[in-house]
Amino acid sequence: MWYWPQASEAEDAGPFVPLASFSTAMEAGMVRQLLVNNGIRVTLQGANFGALEPLPMLGGFSEIQLLVPEAQWESALALYRAFFEESGTPADWEEELEVELEGADG
Repeated sequence: MWYWPQASEAEDAGPFVPLASFSTAMEAGMVRQLLVNNGIRVTLQGANFGALEPLPMLGGFSEIQLLVPEAQWESALALYRAFFEESGTPADWEEELEVELEGADG
């Protein structure tokens, strides 16, 4: 189920600003759910094009923008980065593990 703020809620939240763009409704929905579950208001712009998936769109994809209130943008960005952006690569993780293991031996 999509959350669309009522007019009074949107006015109370202040202006909405873009947080991220997605090529599929499923990706946008995952991020939206995470933010809503953490008390951040969210609206999706262009989500209606998701009904056309998997039809090709001009430019190769349909762009869905996830918008949050400007006052909650920093909190939303922190949550987005914590859950959906990798820190390092698997090779980096292996190096960190080796360093930890070597430190435990000696």
